[in-house]
Amino acid sequence: MPGMSGARREALLEALDAYRAGALHDEEPISRFRTFLERADPFRRGDPDGHVTASAVVAHTSADRFLLVFHRKLDRWLQPGGHLEDGDPSVFDAALREAREETGLSDFSAPIGSAILDLDVHAIPAFDADPPHFHYDVRFLLTTGDGGKLADGAAWFPLAAVEPADSDGSLTRAVGKARARLL
Repeated sequence: MPGMSGARREALLEALDAYRAGALHDEEPISRFRTFLERADPFRRGDPDGHVTASAVVAHTSADRFLLVFHRKLDRWLQPGGHLEDGDPSVFDAALREAREETGLSDFSAPIGSAILDLDVHAIPAFDADPPHFHYDVRFLLTTGDGGKLADGAAWFPLAAVEPADSDGSLTRAVGKARARLL
């Protein structure tokens, strides 16, 4: 679906411009994203250099805890997220779908709409037939209450437990941005 990829790219470039205009950003990942988006299809999972992914920092409506999922391949707790699928009209829609699939919850609010909360570029190690590559992860902010049963591998983390579960500082940074937007 080359048309959808082009529309996603244009929407993401506009969202990057809006993110750049905000106060809570670092210029380096924005520049890196913009350069990567010049590729023929930056969303194509088979690209050996990497691809755009979507994730959601999910805060409880009280903003005192965050919903994380255990990523078996990486053996660590992360925000819900993953690869874009053909039917995802936007990166934000992919993040919302992933949050629903990975947490088992369906009732989410988006307190800052589809605005970007955080950007992260990180290396993914080789796994099975997939070579090592990079994820250009676009993170959005979602909130939810206590309704619903969590999926296996999903758990609420109080704010004080997020940093110890974070192996590279990117989750702590994103949660800090989420708290600043919610309080």
